[in-house]
Amino acid sequence: MPKSRKNAILRDCIPTCCIVFLGCCLVSQGSDFSNTSPDGIDVGSSRADIVGVDRAAAPAYKEPGFFWSRPRENTSKAQFARAKKFEEEGSFRKARNAYEALVCEWGDAPEAPEAQLRLARLMEKAERYERAFCEYQYFLEHYAGSSVSGLAPYAEIVSSQFAIANALRENVESAFGAPLGTVTSMYRHIVKNAPDWEKAADCVFFEGLAYEVCGKLERAVPVYERLCVKYPANALVADARYRAAFCRYRISTKAKNDERSAANALQALRLATRFAPDHPEAPKAMEAISDLSRRISSLAYQKAAFYDRIRKNPEAAKLAYRQFLSMYPAAEEAPLVQARLAELERP
Repeated sequence: MPKSRKNAILRDCIPTCCIVFLGCCLVSQGSDFSNTSPDGIDVGSSRADIVGVDRAAAPAYKEPGFFWSRPRENTSKAQFARAKKFEEEGSFRKARNAYEALVCEWGDAPEAPEAQLRLARLMEKAERYERAFCEYQYFLEHYAGSSVSGLAPYAEIVSSQFAIANALRENVESAFGAPLGTVTSMYRHIVKNAPDWEKAADCVFFEGLAYEVCGKLERAVPVYERLCVKYPANALVADARYRAAFCRYRISTKAKNDERSAANALQALRLATRFAPDHPEAPKAMEAISDLSRRISSLAYQKAAFYDRIRKNPEAAKLAYRQFLSMYPAAEEAPLVQARLAELERP
């Protein structure tokens, strides 16, 4: 091959190789002065960029990357002193990265638990809530049993996670808010972390509320109903029953010919009103019950009339009309059904 041709190939290949190399570096784990997380995600951007990842979960284990997440000191003690000095001086970004490098390099060191907790608090202070939640989660999963002096109690950390989830829920799915999947996953993680915590039922309720606010009614219903089963003595049970019932009602209005959906909504509303008849939403629930009762009886009448008018099957029509009168004697169509049934039964 001519030398000029080889030079041309090299000129074309070298820039491409450099771009690939830089790309690999960018997805590597964060260094002492990097802006990437230990799981290779840019902490300055949303974790929503990675599809199929539980964005409220902590990484399984932190390890230093090939180029980044490398501490600048030779011991964990010196690295911790370096990070703490940055924090005291107000260089919070440098402090975060230094704490991160310590945990990645010396995860079993005595300084690692406090470094991880300080990292989480600094992330929360910087209002990088998604990353802060994950860092708190990492602390709970790896260092919750630590007895290092000065560390927060377990309940205090769970409370911090709860505050983060609530802050993100306020703007969920807005232009600059957190994705719905992130917020709901946070609440599930909190319940898993502390199922008997005093605010555990609130987490389940807010998870359902987030789904409801975003129009995911089919996903909100089982969450509300799970609260009623798991925390039956909680004060939120009545609200959860009514919200689940109204979600079912709204679902049924989207398919008005779906008798099963309407029946499920009717049953849920009746149970809610029986459970808490003095609830503020009870009058509205009674109106919905009346609407569903009319709709269901109308569907039953249409079914009976089908055998009579369309199929021209008198025997099937008489059976359907009798069943209608036994189930819906006070329905608006009842007089019409009685008159038609009398005609069909004439010899």
